[in-house]
Formats: sequence, C-alpha cells, structure tokens
Amino acid sequence: MKMFFMTYDADFDEDVMSALTDCSVTAYTKWDRVLGSGKKSDPKLDHAVWPGFNCSIVVAVEDDLADELWDAMERLSGELGGTGFKVFELPILRML
Repeated sequence: MKMFFMTYDADFDEDVMSALTDCSVTAYTKWDRVLGSGKKSDPKLDHAVWPGFNCSIVVAVEDDLADELWDAMERLSGELGGTGFKVFELPILRML
C-alpha cells in the first residue's frame, strides 16, 4: 500500500477532490484551515499580513491504484502552475 499526503491552497480544494473522485478514491482524511509556509508559495497564516489557508489530505491506496493517483496529481500540479500544491507518496509498512 501507499500513502499520499497532499497539502494545497484552499482555492484548489474543488480540483483536488474532483481528481480523487476521478481516481475512485473514496476513503481519505482531510484537514481544513491548515497553516504554513512552503518553498514555492507564500505563507498561509490566515491573518492580515499573510491571509489565506491550506487544506491537507491523506489517502491510503492499494499499490495498483498508486500510479494512477500519482499521475492524476502530477497532471493537476501542472494545471495549477506548480505552486501552492504539494504531494508526497510514502510506503505503508504496517496498518491497523
């Protein structure tokens, strides 16, 4: 199994959720109003100086879906211009 951890500008939420649906991903954990700063984006700290916030999602998928999901996220990253969107793919060693 693989785990995907995604953090992205809240403005991209509809696009990300649509891509997950297109890949038949129905199980995920999502956090709204995530604060932080990245190398390729302005800080999102939800206050007057650095307005805005991010969303984060974690998805666990079987290996046969991992490549499809990665390809979909890679396409989406290109469509979004490569900023404000980060995806990490990690192996799942054990799961309860």
